[in-house]
Amino acid sequence: MDADWIYGKQSVDLDEVKELKVKLPLKFHVKLHSLKLLRGKTMSGTVADALEAYFAIADPKASANARPGSLSVESASAGSM
Repeated sequence: MDADWIYGKQSVDLDEVKELKVKLPLKFHVKLHSLKLLRGKTMSGTVADALEAYFAIADPKASANARPGSLSVESASAGSM
């Protein structure tokens, strides 16, 4: 997805961190918490990695912009998200 379309061609920092409160089904919370513990990351980092892996599958063009050290597409598709 093109950021110009979302922000109306304004100059924005897409690396800016925003806070977002969401409600998730318990099964997703348990999976995210398990990843958090196994990878030794914060919940915020775990959620960010999971979202990057999801969007890499949903929009392969965007996967080139993924952060180093984030979950890979293969690891995200190996287990159900």
